[in-house]
Amino acid sequence: MRFNLSVYWRYRVVLVILGIVGGFLVLHPYAMLVYTLMHPHEGQGLHLHLNELISQPLAAFRPIMLPMVISFILFGGVIGLLVSISIERRKRLLATEDEHEKKKIALETMKELMATLSHHLLNANMVIGGRARAVAKMTTNEKILEDLRVITEEGRRIDAVIRALGEAIEVKIADYTSGGSVKMIDIGKDLEDRIEAFD
Repeated sequence: MRFNLSVYWRYRVVLVILGIVGGFLVLHPYAMLVYTLMHPHEGQGLHLHLNELISQPLAAFRPIMLPMVISFILFGGVIGLLVSISIERRKRLLATEDEHEKKKIALETMKELMATLSHHLLNANMVIGGRARAVAKMTTNEKILEDLRVITEEGRRIDAVIRALGEAIEVKIADYTSGGSVKMIDIGKDLEDRIEAFD
C-alpha cells in the first residue's frame, strides 16, 4: 500500500520517529543512569564503580525492561509530535507575516499610484471644468449651454470617483494593517456607495 503523505505530514512523522528512537536510545538509558546516581546500593554510598555506571544504562535494553521501554518510546514520540507542531506553527506564523508584509507593501504602492494619478486627473478635470464654465459665459446658444452643463456635471462625477477611489484605498489600508483580514484590492462596494451618495 502506497501512502501519499504531504510534506507536512512526512515532516511530522519523521520527528515523531526521531522522538521514539530518542526515547528508546537516550531517554530510557539516561533515566536508568540518573536512578543509579540518585539511589546507590546500600553500603556503597556515593562510591560507584565505572562498570556500574556503564552497565546500568545498558540494562535499559534488557527484555525485562520492556514496559519501561514502551513508556519512554511513547514519551519520546509525544515530544517529537509536540516539537513538530511547534515548528509548523512557527512556519505558518512566519509565512503569514511575510504575506501580510507583501500585501501591505502592495497597498502602499497602490496608494502612492492613486495619489499620483489623482493629482494629474484632478488637475486636468479642473481645467476642463474651468474652460467649460468660461465658454458658457460667452454663448447664449441653449444647445451649447446644455452640452457644457453635461460636461461640467460629468466632470464633477469624475472628481467624485477619483476622490472615492483615493479614500477607499486609504480605508482599506487602515483596515488591513489593523486587522489583516481585508482583501488587498476591495474597493468596488465603497466606490458604488460613494457614487450613489453623490447622485
